[in-house]
Amino acid sequence: MDHYTAQSFWVSKKKGSIETESLKNTLDRDELLIKTFYTGISYGTEKIVFDSQVPSNQFKFMKAPHQEGSFNTRVKYGYLNVGKVIKGSKDFLDKMVYTMYPHQSKYIIDSSLVTVIPETIPVRRALLTANMETAINAMWDSKPSIGDKVYVIGAGIVGLLMAYVLSKTFGIEIIIIDKDVKKRSLCNRLGITFEDNTDNIKNADIIYECSGNITALEQIFDYTDLDTKVCVLSWYGKQQSKIKMGENCFSRRLNIIFSQVGNMASYKLRKFDNLKRRSLALSMLDDRDLDLLLDSNEILLKDLPNFFEEEYTRGLCKVVRY
Repeated sequence: MDHYTAQSFWVSKKKGSIETESLKNTLDRDELLIKTFYTGISYGTEKIVFDSQVPSNQFKFMKAPHQEGSFNTRVKYGYLNVGKVIKGSKDFLDKMVYTMYPHQSKYIIDSSLVTVIPETIPVRRALLTANMETAINAMWDSKPSIGDKVYVIGAGIVGLLMAYVLSKTFGIEIIIIDKDVKKRSLCNRLGITFEDNTDNIKNADIIYECSGNITALEQIFDYTDLDTKVCVLSWYGKQQSKIKMGENCFSRRLNIIFSQVGNMASYKLRKFDNLKRRSLALSMLDDRDLDLLLDSNEILLKDLPNFFEEEYTRGLCKVVRY
């Protein structure tokens, strides 16, 4: 009888640890054993989890699909995982797959919860899948149209993918804004106009808030026009906003949209569920320019505890290699 063990990353009150786990010895009929090749770090969300800043009334809604433990106590968290099926159904055996599994070297999962990575998509690039889903959801929620002038605040991984998707949509003018001028060259390589100051916002039809900075959200409303849409992709954890609802929000008839990826716009539910949206996101990664969004300086699983104790501000997807 086979005996499987795995190393996994756990967080407990601003401290991380690598632990060894025993997996069950036999697979059920529809289960797969997967060996992880890479996981990715969705830094904004995972930093909130690491710092125990998840509001208690959001524990249920923000729980990752295969999370173990509980927020703000002891938890195994993460949702960007690519690996190889090493045991299970012959339909999946030896195939590279994407799942929303936490940082763990091996794991067992139901086959209905995996997505086979197309051969045209390098496996490292598939780590961008969940963030691409976030951009897709925001497109469905905000409905940009030909002739729109749109701004993305924050050139982190979500903001960059949001701007990338918008830039591929015909007839839309897109500008990304970030105070870190070092991100200009990356945006230029992606063909996206870069600015370093929100004072440059003029005649915005839609503003996407992707910075994770509650102050940036509060300031956006000073740069709006009549009927501007403000689409929020950031998750702020326990940060509290002091938005002046009685000022520009009211007089300019602003449309404020919170685009949370755990659910999707009701008008899309006839054709899409989470797995179909995930497949769409994977297919949209067939562009080698997107490799620019993956940090070339990989880290090992054993280095994760130290990584989260420091600030990471490069705006790229950090890759954990197994």
